[in-house]
Amino acid sequence: MMQASATRPVSPQRARRAITAAALFCGVLTATGPALAAGPSVFIYALQPADLGGTTLPVIAPLEEPSLAGSSMALRPQRAFDALKARAPKAYGNTALKLDSATAATVLLDAQGAEPDQVVSEVYWTLVSMGFDDIRAPLLADGKLSPDMLGYGAHVLVLTAWDLLKFGQPERVPATAFVYSGGSPIDARSAAMKLSRGDKALRRALAAAVSGKTVQPKLAVIAAVQEPTSREAYKLSATDIAPALADRSLTVRSAALDAILVTDFGKDKSVIGALEKLVVSDSDTDLKLRAVKALSKAGIRKYDDLLMAEKLRTGTTDEALKAVEVLSKSAQMDIAAPALVSALSHSDATVRDAAFDGLVAMKQYDELFKAMDVDQLTEAMRERIAKVLVESGSAAARDKALGYLIKSASAGGAIFAAQTYGKLGAKSATPKLLEALKHESPQVRQAAAEALAAIKDERAITPLADAADKRARDKPYMMDAAEVILKTLRLDQVKRLVDSRNLTVKQMAIRALSGFAQGSRPRPDVVALLMKLSGDASADVKRSAIYALSRIKDDGIARDLSKFAGDSDAEVKKAVAYALGEASAKYPEADDVLMKMVQDRQAAADALEGIAKRKAAKALPIVKQRIRYPKEEVKRAAYKAMLALTTDANMAELRPLFRAGMKESDPQVRFACIEALGRGTTVEDLTSLRLAFFAPEKSVKLAAVKVLGASKLPQAMEIISLSFGEDDEAVLAAALDALIAIPVTPEWVAKKKRYLRDFTQMPNAPKDLKDKAAKAKP
Repeated sequence: MMQASATRPVSPQRARRAITAAALFCGVLTATGPALAAGPSVFIYALQPADLGGTTLPVIAPLEEPSLAGSSMALRPQRAFDALKARAPKAYGNTALKLDSATAATVLLDAQGAEPDQVVSEVYWTLVSMGFDDIRAPLLADGKLSPDMLGYGAHVLVLTAWDLLKFGQPERVPATAFVYSGGSPIDARSAAMKLSRGDKALRRALAAAVSGKTVQPKLAVIAAVQEPTSREAYKLSATDIAPALADRSLTVRSAALDAILVTDFGKDKSVIGALEKLVVSDSDTDLKLRAVKALSKAGIRKYDDLLMAEKLRTGTTDEALKAVEVLSKSAQMDIAAPALVSALSHSDATVRDAAFDGLVAMKQYDELFKAMDVDQLTEAMRERIAKVLVESGSAAARDKALGYLIKSASAGGAIFAAQTYGKLGAKSATPKLLEALKHESPQVRQAAAEALAAIKDERAITPLADAADKRARDKPYMMDAAEVILKTLRLDQVKRLVDSRNLTVKQMAIRALSGFAQGSRPRPDVVALLMKLSGDASADVKRSAIYALSRIKDDGIARDLSKFAGDSDAEVKKAVAYALGEASAKYPEADDVLMKMVQDRQAAADALEGIAKRKAAKALPIVKQRIRYPKEEVKRAAYKAMLALTTDANMAELRPLFRAGMKESDPQVRFACIEALGRGTTVEDLTSLRLAFFAPEKSVKLAAVKVLGASKLPQAMEIISLSFGEDDEAVLAAALDALIAIPVTPEWVAKKKRYLRDFTQMPNAPKDLKDKAAKAKP
């Protein structure tokens, strides 16, 4: 590459003649070099570094391309373009050349992968050298391209106004170079002198470069502002590059901000405004924070709270927590929210939780939606975000969150998603719920089945049947879900499924038939079909038919089913006991059948439940016997039945049994006993009720506290005080209310005061409850 020499300035007339001659001779604006050589050589014009008077500039210069020497003139433009593209494939990307005519062409830039300044400059000068005079690049400029629109000048004669800035001072600009100004070339050194004196046309060229579409001119002006010598020589300031703070290129915006920061922009309103706009609207958080620092330095303090965002990355845990607190209250949500999102993946869990709570409080659901895809999030945090988005996010956020929860979250998250799908009732969720039927967690599978039942999509029937067959423990709720769906179909559809070859689908359809036979007069055809099926040789079919019949509330059907009370199948007996329990008083013989079934070890619990429903008083003796039965479910059902049969007349007889029942560990037994002892509670009952406070279940303690408070017995205060050591706030609150509610005579006042004082001294009691106890009057 030829080095330019420093000579005296060239007159505009001489410059124009030189450029014109060069253009006519070789098709490119260059005064010397291979482009002027005669012979068969063919050149392309490519970006290369050139030493111009001690300053290295990237310019377009000729390169001999031997592969073009043998090409016809018609093929040469496309082959020259291919050669340029092969020389710099990354710069060209998927850029293509469209030859519109023998002298017109369009450069189809790759909007994503190309370096437009280089590509357009190279293609322009190469095609000009081949006689093209109408060259366009729609993504870069409107209309025909001209030299003053290009990102790079050509070696050696043609430079751009922004190229002058790179020499630092006008005296260093080579005199043999030229610059276009107002459509005419002038020697570069004269142009530099004019620019230093504020020439309006050249200053407009710099302004156009900063606000234009090409990147290299912008960066050249920005670099000149940042360099003290150039800035002083050409009287540049931060004002000149303020528009670049809004450029679409992050590289340009960042470089412009760097340059502004080294200038004394002071109180320049245009620069301050551009910086504020960047803080409010830019997409890059780091750039925003740098702009905030610049504004703060200039005395603009309203964005200072956003400086706390740095503490989220560089500070201690305490500093990060303080930063979260400040950012959560910031009015600048466009910066504060992304900063808090970054803290969702902080190494400290307390910081993560605080950031999450802050974003929720700020209702930044869109930011949380974006955060769902952040790889660094813990799965626990991703799940928390998903649950919030389900409740409060946009429709798109809710759908994505539910999809994540049902498929990838914990069992609790999947259950939440399934339940939500069920509430929404959209059949579009069916495929995801069907997939959830295969989940490893039985609770998730059950929630998915229940959601499918709520949605009532008949596509789920066969998958529910398959799930029921796969795991015996899942069969009850899979069958129940299918039954709900089947009841939404027409009777003829269900009857067809009764004949299905899939045994499980057949059972589901049979069970669903009960829904078509409800009412004061059940449909005879449905009842007849079920009765017929109850005698089927298949135990599964028989069991399903009797189950369906048991759900039709009719005394006649219950009477017919009683013949199965002694059946060998436990499921059949369970259904019979249910039907008898639902029968009306017009069928008194149901009591006798149930009492007989209590003797059956398989049917005892279900028969006792039936007795409780019917309040069959004559069954009380056998019920009392069964409270001592070793099988837990039978004992539980016996206590519930005894409670159902308790009356004012027999309470004295049964009270000792309920007192003894408080020694049982089963919470359901204790619930029954507490409820019974709550009827006219006596002092003698208190010793038994105190056992509730040694139970692990919170619900048992709450039930006992309620009964003790309602008893109005002053002696109950001592039992209530046993709960003062509880850590559960609900139990403590209930105990205090019960204590306050008990009226006392004068001889009990001192004790009540003592119990209230004891409560105020409990270290585990919340302050508000202690204050309440202190203010309570005995």
